[in-house]
Amino acid sequence: MSLEDVMNHYWEAYNGHDVDAVLALMSDDVIIQFPTTPEPIQGKENLRPVWSMLFAKVTPDIHEEVVRTVVEGETVACEFVETGTLTVPPGLADALVTGPTRGRPYRMDIAAFFSFNREGLITRVRSYWDTGAFAEQIGLDVAVIRSMQSRARTLA
Repeated sequence: MSLEDVMNHYWEAYNGHDVDAVLALMSDDVIIQFPTTPEPIQGKENLRPVWSMLFAKVTPDIHEEVVRTVVEGETVACEFVETGTLTVPPGLADALVTGPTRGRPYRMDIAAFFSFNREGLITRVRSYWDTGAFAEQIGLDVAVIRSMQSRARTLA
């Protein structure tokens, strides 16, 4: 299977909110780095609770529309548009969030770089987006977003 085929399966699973299928495409020691996480998330089992909560509670309508995919060697670059409606689950950031916690729609242009091992599994994902524009759309400070991501690892 080509890396482009792997990425097609990845986006299909991600848009289907199928955590198991997404993680099946990754190495056990995968490293994920988002601009809203101060430290990378390392390992599938540390990523599972974050994405499980994302798909089930935080942004249940999250969707990625791929604009462009470029494959070079064992690296894939993707440009995509993410849309969704953010909901802050009770207990995730109660002390930090004021105002409504449901129905915060957003749209983000994102670029992500995926690295692969020889078996065709994703070993690293590094994503980039405008955190200020994202925070403004959903009405939350980036520090709140970081706190929510950190707490999601323990609450999912």
